[in-house]
Amino acid sequence: MSSENNHLSFSPEASQLSLWQPRPIDKVTIDELLRGLKRRSAVAALVGAFVAIGYLGYYYLFVRNYQYSILLQVEPIKPLGTRPAAGLDLIRNLAPLPLPLESESTEGDVETLVQILSSDTILQPIYEKFLQDNPDLDREKYSYKRFLKSIKISKNQEERKLLSKGSSKIVNITFIAKDKTKVESALKIIAEELKKFNETQKQEQISDNLRYVNQEIQKALSQIDDLDSQLNEFRYQNRVLRPDSIPSATSKTPVSEISDLQLYANLLTELESKKNENRVKLESTQEAFNSLKAQLKLSPDEALAASNLAASKNYEKLLEGLTETEIQLVEQRSKLTDRSPTVQALEEQKRQLLAQAKRQGRQITIRYRNQVPRPEALIGYESAVSDSLIEKYLEAKVELEALKRADTELSNQIQATEAEISRLIRLANPYRKIEQRFAATLESLTLLLQTRQNLQLQIAQRDFTWKLLSDIGDLKRYELTMRLSTALLIALALGGVSGVLVALIVDWLDDRCLEVERIRQQTPLPILGQIPVTKTFDQLAFSRLETPLTLWGLQHRLPGVSPAFKESFYFLLTQLEALGLPHSLAIMGISGQERQTTIALYLALAAAATGKRVLLVDANLHQPSLHQALGIPNVTGLGELLQGTMPLPHWSSLLANSTEGLWVLTAGQAQQEPMAVFSSYRWFDFLDSTKETFDFVIVDVPAILAAADTYRVLTALERALLVVRLRQTRQEALAEVLKACDLGLRQKILGIVVNDVAKANQAFGNFQTQTTDLEMSSISGISA
Repeated sequence: MSSENNHLSFSPEASQLSLWQPRPIDKVTIDELLRGLKRRSAVAALVGAFVAIGYLGYYYLFVRNYQYSILLQVEPIKPLGTRPAAGLDLIRNLAPLPLPLESESTEGDVETLVQILSSDTILQPIYEKFLQDNPDLDREKYSYKRFLKSIKISKNQEERKLLSKGSSKIVNITFIAKDKTKVESALKIIAEELKKFNETQKQEQISDNLRYVNQEIQKALSQIDDLDSQLNEFRYQNRVLRPDSIPSATSKTPVSEISDLQLYANLLTELESKKNENRVKLESTQEAFNSLKAQLKLSPDEALAASNLAASKNYEKLLEGLTETEIQLVEQRSKLTDRSPTVQALEEQKRQLLAQAKRQGRQITIRYRNQVPRPEALIGYESAVSDSLIEKYLEAKVELEALKRADTELSNQIQATEAEISRLIRLANPYRKIEQRFAATLESLTLLLQTRQNLQLQIAQRDFTWKLLSDIGDLKRYELTMRLSTALLIALALGGVSGVLVALIVDWLDDRCLEVERIRQQTPLPILGQIPVTKTFDQLAFSRLETPLTLWGLQHRLPGVSPAFKESFYFLLTQLEALGLPHSLAIMGISGQERQTTIALYLALAAAATGKRVLLVDANLHQPSLHQALGIPNVTGLGELLQGTMPLPHWSSLLANSTEGLWVLTAGQAQQEPMAVFSSYRWFDFLDSTKETFDFVIVDVPAILAAADTYRVLTALERALLVVRLRQTRQEALAEVLKACDLGLRQKILGIVVNDVAKANQAFGNFQTQTTDLEMSSISGISA
């Protein structure tokens, strides 16, 4: 058989995958949980039954009790009138306040009464009397603490339904015990003892409480005085009244309680609004001023000077005379020459009038202190510009200056206000702390005053008139704390839940390989075979071939295994043939508990049954087991061949006259170390010598984790099958083997054979779906 015909190779994608791919816990499906629960059904049933029985036992011992509640009525306190206002002087003098707190109010009295009835002063004598009336109770077993757990005293919640509001007080007393008679006895004692309730002791206890409350009231008043002094000192030193945070816009805070911060914030808003309005007016006035200035083409001082000149009567006469002179001069020049005496006289008159106008203008500008560098330049200006335009120009100048001064003043006021707000914000936190302490102390004082009034209300009551509203002797009305049906439902629920949880936890903590599907999910190697569980095996008869080397040939086979067990090996052989049956195949376990020898034997029997000549070799020189499984002696075998004490046989001539399809070579009695033996060339020569005679060589090798020489054995073999045994092989061991195979044996491992499957589910047609993660890229021809 040519080695080319059974060469297998992985695809590049598959060759990059690790042979061990642990599955995260978050990938666990509901179906896997159900399968785990099915595997641990016995554990779930056992734990569930134990928990259910335990709860029922707990129910009968501790939970199952009888209880009965009685109602006791006490007459209310008659209202003495309404409560007037209490001043601080009355509080400081510890004067009794008029009672009651509110007209016809008795609720607070019931609460106090319940607390008194639940005290040891009342219940301890009842406990002693209960033990005397029931001598069968042991004081050590039925302690006072247990008695307190059995009794419950509370205000009746149905009081308003039973009686009208304010007419009576109803107290509800419940007692729990194993026996109805114990419940009846306890309730009778309680009713009798309450009727004998010692009013003197109650009054003394209330008086003691009242004295303590009075002391606390005095302390609270002293703290209020100190905090008030601190607030006044804080206000005086920091010149504030109430530097608090700004109230919301929706709050209805009185004007007298508005904080300083709020006032300054309002002032800041008002100043900013005024500044914005002033800015708008300033911009408008500036535009009007610039427009008038462009029309006049004068500075403000020049415009003022021109206005003053226009108002002078002497200056106006000089201008009128100057105008008449110019008119006459024009008329004479049209008639006479410039050298004419008349024209020269008019010229001289004009010069004199012009000089007088300049002097008059300079005097007027100096008088009104206008800063005009050349006042003579303004002579005659008033004739070209109206007085109203100059007046508007000057008014715009005055208004512009006033608006600028107002803007500066508003900016200064805003800065000062912001600085004051910052100062108040810094002061708000320490002030608020003092104020909060002051408010908390006032609240404590209010509570103390209420407590004091309640105690005074108790003192005002002289005695209680008890009335039993329930029939203690009616034992039929005594109820169980929990019915048996309810206890059974709870027991079943607790048992079911605890059984399921424990079963899932046990299954999750189990590190063994438990199902084929889990193995398939954790490695891309295909599952080539699933061997079912069996306890019976075939009976085999062998013939001994005497040569220098002892061989054993199969003579006949008496079936003893189940058909499913037998068919699983035919299925495994079919899978191997589909992949390309190798000439030499190693069957190896992981830790030595996988029964790989049985797998090797029955695979060899299946191959021989199909007409192949098969050689089964025991290569486990550490602990040979093949001869024990077959019931044949182990005299000489593979060890002697590899050590050289026996020559390699000529298989063709040796087996020329033999018709047996299966031959067995035992391990023999090797003396050397197996590592040295399998490292020699004889191991390779032995396998090469079998190719012409045998169609299939199956080698039972040591477990890969038990012997280091297994790697040496596999180097000469073409392919190997890894055997995993359910409920025996540890997942940690399987992971270690697959990780080791990643390094140098990836191309050797064909797949996995799962042993001891509870119910084999194999179908040849599903092989492609089983190998989706690790496909074979090329399968060579098969030599039959």
